[in-house]
Amino acid sequence: MRKITLEDIDFLFEQAHNSSRKRAHLNLHASFDDKVQRLYIALLKDSYVVPHYHELAHQWEMFIVQSGVLKVTLYNNAGSVINSFLVGVGQNVQSIEFQPGDIHSVECVSEQALILEIKEGPFIEKHAKVLLNYKSN
Repeated sequence: MRKITLEDIDFLFEQAHNSSRKRAHLNLHASFDDKVQRLYIALLKDSYVVPHYHELAHQWEMFIVQSGVLKVTLYNNAGSVINSFLVGVGQNVQSIEFQPGDIHSVECVSEQALILEIKEGPFIEKHAKVLLNYKSN
């Protein structure tokens, strides 16, 4: 059994404050080879995950927002915004699941946010994500 404590989460936010990306990860899986990858991600206001997608058939991912609010933007192949919406506390959407090929960006719009990410493994770094060159509006 593994317990994730408030102290663990506080330390994760401390790491995010010390990161140029304004976010930090706490892996809950034992190995990148695990069939289910689980991690907490602490994000600070304006942390921005650039538009990207996952190309492999098993690369769906789910974000469960436990605190704070994220802005999620979906794009078409030409880089135009398809949809943009808020996910998290006080919002109608509490979690989101992306399918392989869904082009998306994520931005923390609250002072901080905590998400639990669940995705199918294994994690293969060279296939982690395909980056695009657009910025959400």
